[in-house]
Amino acid sequence: MSGRPHKWRDTAWKQALVDGAKEAIEYFMPDLASDMDKSREITGITGMELPIAGSDSDKGMQVSDVFLNVPVLGGEDWSVACLAEQQHEHESGFADRMFNSLIRLMASRPDGMVTGFAIYTGDSKNVNSYTRSCYGLVMTMEFRGFHLPSCSIEELRRDNRPFARVMYAGRLSLESVNDIAMREKYARELLDMTSERDYDKRQRRFILGFANRIFWVDGPGISQELKEAFEMEIITLEEYSKRIVKEEGMEEKAFEIARSMLADGFPAETIRKHTGLDESSILSLR
Repeated sequence: MSGRPHKWRDTAWKQALVDGAKEAIEYFMPDLASDMDKSREITGITGMELPIAGSDSDKGMQVSDVFLNVPVLGGEDWSVACLAEQQHEHESGFADRMFNSLIRLMASRPDGMVTGFAIYTGDSKNVNSYTRSCYGLVMTMEFRGFHLPSCSIEELRRDNRPFARVMYAGRLSLESVNDIAMREKYARELLDMTSERDYDKRQRRFILGFANRIFWVDGPGISQELKEAFEMEIITLEEYSKRIVKEEGMEEKAFEIARSMLADGFPAETIRKHTGLDESSILSLR
């Protein structure tokens, strides 16, 4: 990971867009969000990814763009291309990539219900339009582009919407780059400002999961105390139960985890797999 800073940060953005899809749509596309059917789930679209060219050092670190089906009132879905690139230099192919992503989506949607947005962290500010011409054929496309370096740190800090916290962490990451002390400082700040009072468990997990990746909290040089603090916040209940039962073999702890999972609505079969308790023991806890 340490030799591929752009790729690990790209991964952070893509994962945040997947885990916080609803909040991302609300932040970047409020007009679409106002028509969104919140009783239905946003789902991913597979098979739309474009091949990613890269150097030999990037092999094995390819990061797919994010394609979503967003349900709207009336029973329809909008297909949304979400492109995020972590670059510290001008990337001439960025707008071209977004153009190709949207064209591919349009080809799969004859009804034309296709849109998208892009997040760019490089030097160039003009990343929200693209023109292609060939022997008299001219195609121009404009899309919503968000140039992160142009965003005010203070304005992002005052905005407590869930994905604004992601943008804030991303903006701070441009300041810290590979400075370990700054990465730790900013990661602590995100941890402190993402409280249970303001966000639910899922939102906290995707915000802090992004901060964990973008600041590389689990990398060398970061204090063990901060690593453990992040781990406790972003680890899922299932992961925790697997770990604690395996490492400690404590039956009482297994029952404690089972009670928590029951309260969160997990089915008995799922709880059995994660705790090792038999079904009758689990059902007796109801």
